[in-house]
Amino acid sequence: MSKEAETTRGLLIALLLAVAGTLSYFAYLGWKPAPAPVTTNRPAVPAFDLERLQGGRVTLEALRGRVVVIDFWATWCPPCRAEMPWLVAMAQRLEGQGVTFVAISEDDPPGQVPLVTEFSREVPGLERFAVLGDPQIEARYGVESLPTLFIVDRQGRLVKQLVGAADEATVNALVERTLAE
Repeated sequence: MSKEAETTRGLLIALLLAVAGTLSYFAYLGWKPAPAPVTTNRPAVPAFDLERLQGGRVTLEALRGRVVVIDFWATWCPPCRAEMPWLVAMAQRLEGQGVTFVAISEDDPPGQVPLVTEFSREVPGLERFAVLGDPQIEARYGVESLPTLFIVDRQGRLVKQLVGAADEATVNALVERTLAE
């Protein structure tokens, strides 16, 4: 080995020992490097601006920073009706933790308000989360059957889409995991 190679090797060993010593000292002090930022390839969900059953409007942009559970449903849909009580209960339980539930009714517009109002009497609390959907929002989200549920992270990106009757434990676990991100 040449003298130049030995010198380079010695310098590298010294540098590694210095770095190891520095890291050991920081560990002794309790310092830990910041975790690498979480990167994701989650797609953004389409924006919406919809009328609430109780008046006013809700937009996806206004919900940024919250975990959003979007449920496309209809009063004539038996699985939709079956899951709505636990969805409303979950929404009420997690609302203070940063979760917002948006129940987009896909009932036909002429009778939409009376149908949703009547059904909300059977599911107390639903009226706070119910919004009036339209064919355009259904098309933008690619909804082909009801119920279809979307879990959206705080940045407005899709975490999971569930088509058909959702399982309460699965939805709760997905929402809790998204809250923890």
